[in-house]
Amino acid sequence: MYYILNAIPLLALLFGIYLTSFYGYLLFHSLSETFSIVIACGIFMVVWNARRLLNNHYLLFVGIAYLYVGSIDFLHMLAFKGMGVFEDYGANLPTQLWVAGRYVEALSLLLATIFLYRRLSHLRAFAAYGIAVGLLLLSIFHWEVFPVCFVEGAGLTPFKIYSEYVICLILLAAIGLLILNSRYFDRKVLILLIASISTAIAQELAFTTYLSVYGPSNMVGHFLKIVSFYLLYKAIIETSLVYPYDLLFRELKQSEAESRKVHDQLQEHALKLQETNKELESFAYTISHDLRAPLRAINGFSRMLSDDCGPSLGVEGKRRLAVIETNAVKMGALIDDLLAFSRAGRAAMNVSRVDMNSLVADVVETLKASHADGKTDIHVDALPAAHGDPALIRQVLANLIENAMKFSRKKPEPRLEVGSFERNGDRVYFVKDNGVGFDMKYHDKLFGVFNRLVSEQEFEGTGVGMAIVRRLVSRHGGRVWAESKPGEGATFFFTLDGKRRRQLSAEFGVRNAEGKKDQGDSPS
Repeated sequence: MYYILNAIPLLALLFGIYLTSFYGYLLFHSLSETFSIVIACGIFMVVWNARRLLNNHYLLFVGIAYLYVGSIDFLHMLAFKGMGVFEDYGANLPTQLWVAGRYVEALSLLLATIFLYRRLSHLRAFAAYGIAVGLLLLSIFHWEVFPVCFVEGAGLTPFKIYSEYVICLILLAAIGLLILNSRYFDRKVLILLIASISTAIAQELAFTTYLSVYGPSNMVGHFLKIVSFYLLYKAIIETSLVYPYDLLFRELKQSEAESRKVHDQLQEHALKLQETNKELESFAYTISHDLRAPLRAINGFSRMLSDDCGPSLGVEGKRRLAVIETNAVKMGALIDDLLAFSRAGRAAMNVSRVDMNSLVADVVETLKASHADGKTDIHVDALPAAHGDPALIRQVLANLIENAMKFSRKKPEPRLEVGSFERNGDRVYFVKDNGVGFDMKYHDKLFGVFNRLVSEQEFEGTGVGMAIVRRLVSRHGGRVWAESKPGEGATFFFTLDGKRRRQLSAEFGVRNAEGKKDQGDSPS
């Protein structure tokens, strides 16, 4: 029914143009050619203005091509016998222009399928067509080397007839490529395109039989050309205006479907990765927990051996026993850190407003009590409140401050500063020391598990503390990084979720009065 209803305007158009042939064949020819020229220019205008929206450049290529096809058809109409524009050329000229136009049209429909999956430089295509068509017209009008196509009294030349057959073969190949690449087209558009090219083939066959430019075969050929261009109009112009998402944005819909498929696959991989991480964390926790039993046995029996057999072991035996005890202690510390690292990713978060001043003061007091020398000068700026899990944030601060105290203790006057500043709408907290520092080229290794930037003989540790800090900060939606120079100390920065902090400020009416002193940039 759809095709029957759409055939009614076409039949009315054909009948109207046919009636003009009774007045004069020249009028009939001019109207039929004008119709095809208008359609060709319309195709160009639509796709040219929509070129930035097209991922499938088949239509863009066809649009540029049909601008030049329409230009050749316009010259063909002016050159037709009786128009009085090119009187010195006779009936051969319009026939040559016809063949030239059909070659350009057929080859363009064939080559256009290349740009179903390749991008087209529209400016280069525009220039290439201009040069090619310009040379073609020069071969007809100036150099006069284009083969003769029509001889008065004799009719069509073999070149013209064979050219029509060659053009038919090219158009058949274009249909075959369209069918092979049908997935790039809406079904309705594909049917109309194939119908248009098929009608063009019938049109070419009709133009192989006429003896006079005013003959009935010529008239049938022009009727078929009208039908062909009308179908092309239905496929491209009307469809692109009435059903834009079916044509001009079809590629966008396909891309959206492909993106959705990729998104689903990524989600599936993310879920699998999450499950794998949970299994690894559980495995690490189990292994670390199970290692405690044999380690306790090693510690216990080494002490018993020392107590019971100490005098008889000798100097070397005692040294070796001390090595066992020392490494057992290190193993215990490593297990504790591994358990802490595992818990850092598994522990439930209890998010609330966090008084950072009280938290830092508690951490500093605890660490000073555990460090007998107590000579580190610790300066704490007024800190604005944070939003997160108090216990986890306390562990972050404890690790960073203890780390700073450890690596600055060999300085004559060890100093440590805790502060904060605002950057890009986020609150940044920092812990700065004047310790040994490190080379920034090893920065990427700093937050990895078991990575140490200094020797174990100089400073104790397992290389897990900074990995725990990064995991805890990441769970709060923040990030952690460091800046340092060897021998000049190091500064560790971390953020908590800035969005959460701003929501907290709105909810609790927290003003930045607490942090007015630290509104500047990072510490120098």
